[in-house]
Amino acid sequence: MEPLSIEVLATVVAAELATAHPEIDDALRDAIAARIEVGMQRLVRQERDACAALCEERQAMWEATEARSTIAEPLRHEARARGNEALVIADAIRAGAARAPSNPV
Repeated sequence: MEPLSIEVLATVVAAELATAHPEIDDALRDAIAARIEVGMQRLVRQERDACAALCEERQAMWEATEARSTIAEPLRHEARARGNEALVIADAIRAGAARAPSNPV
């Protein structure tokens, strides 16, 4: 099952609200849907930014690990790889490109 888009979910919630309250006309229902959509998009963006910031904190941690003089070369290489991966994930989250597969194999 495909996840609902924010736009569809907002429309469904506004329609259900209008069904429960017959005094809500089509114009008001559409306005409610638009406001719900904007609020949800803002919430998603804030959550993405928070997740990306956590990835960047992890990248900084791995970078500090890599820079320590007491770290053996194989571990230094691993720290560098993990730091790079953390940045790639942060970029993907910010871009909205990280998506769970709908049909995992």
